[in-house]
This record gives sequence, C-alpha cells and structure tokens, in this order.
Amino acid sequence: MRGRRSRKALLLVSAAAALSLVGACGATGGGAAGGQNGAGGVDSGTTTLQQQPEIGKEPHQMLSATESGQVGWFVADAGGFALYRYDKDTAKPPKSTCDGECLKTWPPVLVGEHTMTSGVDPTLVGSVDRADGRKQVTLAGWPLYRYTGDKKAGELTGQGKGGTWFAVTPEGKKAQADDGAAPGSTGDGY
Repeated sequence: MRGRRSRKALLLVSAAAALSLVGACGATGGGAAGGQNGAGGVDSGTTTLQQQPEIGKEPHQMLSATESGQVGWFVADAGGFALYRYDKDTAKPPKSTCDGECLKTWPPVLVGEHTMTSGVDPTLVGSVDRADGRKQVTLAGWPLYRYTGDKKAGELTGQGKGGTWFAVTPEGKKAQADDGAAPGSTGDGY
C-alpha cells in the first residue's frame, strides 16, 4: 500500500511539473480547455473526443500514468484518453501493422514536437516509422494508438477488443482486469 501512495505522490508532482512545462512552452491547441487536465490526466469526464485536436496534429504529446478500477495503471494522453497497444504489432523491432480500415477505428499516436511523460519512464518512449511515412510514438517498443470508441477521458471501451487491443501500462505491457483476466472481446479487433 505504501508503494501505491508513493507512486500517487510522485504522479501528482510529475503531473504538476509537466503542466507547468506545457504552459511555459506556450503550447496552443494541444491541451484541454479550462483546466480539465487534473492529476493523472483524468478529469470529471467533460473532455470529449470531439474537443481534442485532430489526432496527429498535437504540437506536444503527453503520456501520463493513470489509475483505473477496471485495469489498474494505464497510460493516457494529455486529454485523459486511454492509449492502446495492438497484439499484432511487434515491439522488438517496433513495427505497426494497423493500416487501412484499422486506422479509422484505431488512429496512431503520432510524434509531436515534444513528448512529455508523467509517471512513465521517458527512456521507454520512442518512435517507429510507419509505412505511410509518419512517425508513431512507441512505449517499450509497442506502437501506441487511440480508440475512437472512447468518447470521454478515462473510458477504456477499447480494452480487450478483438482479443488483440489492450490499454498499455506505464511499462509498455498489456493492462489487465484487476482479476488478471482480459475482458471479453467483441468487434473492432482487426
């Protein structure tokens, strides 16, 4: 229990420092309005996917460790939206296999001018060149994606889709249900 409290305290301090850095960098258009980015990147749920900038157009990427009763610790973007990894991709070497129709449901997290972390080891963050020439953010080698079915911050509706899509932990592993079993899988699995 003490480790969890220490991690939460570290997360709060890291989030505050990162938010200060974003403000100091003069980020525009990349964050949510009205202070919706609370500690851990998840707020009261008022941020919606439609309020987020076009995916891939963010000047800064923020990877924040966030805790959920559903899966424990997972990584979210600056708006608090869950980030996912795909079992058909590879980490060693990093390779993205989601393309075509898959990208309409699972858009890649693209490299911005700066990638910042809060509760995520920055040495685990990298990038991979996609077949379309864009650079995609990786965590522990795994390419990262968003799920268009997540409509508000903190949702994990993509978790377990098709038995191949999972929220990613701060260590780059698959987030699992608290009981250790993956949730049931339906549709959008590709």
